[in-house]
Amino acid sequence: MKRVLAASFGLIASASLLMACSSDNGGDSSPATTTASASQSGAAEVTTGGDTEVQVDGKDLAGLDLNSVSCVKAAGKINVGSGSVGGQQGLGVVMTDEDTPKIESLGLVVDGNALAVSNSMGMSVGTAEVSVDGDTYTITGEAQGADMANPTAGMITKDFTIKVSCK
Repeated sequence: MKRVLAASFGLIASASLLMACSSDNGGDSSPATTTASASQSGAAEVTTGGDTEVQVDGKDLAGLDLNSVSCVKAAGKINVGSGSVGGQQGLGVVMTDEDTPKIESLGLVVDGNALAVSNSMGMSVGTAEVSVDGDTYTITGEAQGADMANPTAGMITKDFTIKVSCK
């Protein structure tokens, strides 16, 4: 049963990461904000870089390229995703695009462990709250997953804060 739970959480986190977008800033390490939008009505807007912050257990998530964090608004959803350095750390968030956004799924890869927040098919994993200040979204909560170094040890829980600009 623990293996099924570990695999389920890994799948949720992986799906979240795949659903989100990332961008390559050509190796430039300075923070930059880029916004692109299509000319069609209702087309996606993409924002990258900016003042992104990702903290887990009160510390910056080392190994995450903050310049690769992208935010895409399309079809009533907001997708936030990142690239990773060496495949070790990652971020993927899907939330509703409304006055009070709700997290549909969130995945974090922290030290090789897939952590998730999800509320689907009657199963709830972790918690997340979203606050909005202009174009800045702050997501706080607890993500849960299995310790991949010792999957039989049970679930692990990590506090997180994600702050991202999305236009």
